[in-house]
Amino acid sequence: MASRRIRALTIAGASLVLALAAAEAGLRALRPVAHLEPLDPATLPAGTSLVHRRSGLPGLNYELVPGAQGTYAGVEVSVNALGARGPEVQRVKPPGTFRIVAVGDSLTFGFGAPQAGTWPAALERQLAPRAAELGARAVEVVNLGVSGYNAADEAVVVERRALELDPDWIVVGYFLNDPQRAPLQPIQRIFRDPPPWERLHLWRLVDAWRFARAKARHGGDGYRMLHARDGAGWAMVQGALRDMRRASAARGVPLLLVTLPAFPPGPDWSAYPWRDLHEQVLAEARAAGLAAFDVLPAFAADGRRPKDLGADFEHPNPAGAEVIAAGVAAEILRLAGEARSR
Repeated sequence: MASRRIRALTIAGASLVLALAAAEAGLRALRPVAHLEPLDPATLPAGTSLVHRRSGLPGLNYELVPGAQGTYAGVEVSVNALGARGPEVQRVKPPGTFRIVAVGDSLTFGFGAPQAGTWPAALERQLAPRAAELGARAVEVVNLGVSGYNAADEAVVVERRALELDPDWIVVGYFLNDPQRAPLQPIQRIFRDPPPWERLHLWRLVDAWRFARAKARHGGDGYRMLHARDGAGWAMVQGALRDMRRASAARGVPLLLVTLPAFPPGPDWSAYPWRDLHEQVLAEARAAGLAAFDVLPAFAADGRRPKDLGADFEHPNPAGAEVIAAGVAAEILRLAGEARSR
């Protein structure tokens, strides 16, 4: 009896393995699954050169290539010797310079925007004539934004790169996809060593189904799914905010977290659907001991429609970058003034 049972189980197990192998072969041949598919740089569009490389920093998969010149997202990109987008700056801060280091993802990097059209570049232009109000002769903004970074990546950049540049302030641009842990963006999958199971189309199909189900539980809204308070993404954000606070406080450098908006269709900003998510992030940042600021009111006060200030649904155009910079500049001046009065 026992031997027959073992034989039956063996046959059932072998049949299951064969069925799974057949399903995997069928998917590979007839319906490849792109979800989380590992990518090779050769898959990039013709004429596009990467300005990224694998990172040697623990916790980061990739970073900008110091000194790189290339085309990325349809625009020419220059990376300075420090690995920051923009012109060369000295590692040692020049005397009399008020240095701000901007950290963030593609909105801070300036995806699809020329260097002058990024909000860190606009922030430097707007603060330069007011350097004296900051107790300095010059203002310098270093852009450490990198496309595809999430909150955990940004915390690593704050601790391991931004603070090494002796900043007077660090500004972290937070966007609504910052809790995303899975490598959904192509740039994330190029420089990542995936676990073996992610190379299986069958596993990726199941994971895509699970992802779709999780999103459906939040009305199809991916941003709300990511900010679910009982989710792994929100736990990652909470840990990242604490790490930012710990690292910046240890060096005595103030850090300002800025929530950046998306650009949904509509005649104005009154129906912006994620205002509560901005407030959730701001409250968590303040609870962690960080200064926090929302630029959404600056966009609402500007008077232009979201589509007039966004290059696409998620990224600001140069006009939108100016609005972000104006809001951040006003907040930096206010906080610096308060600090001097104390």
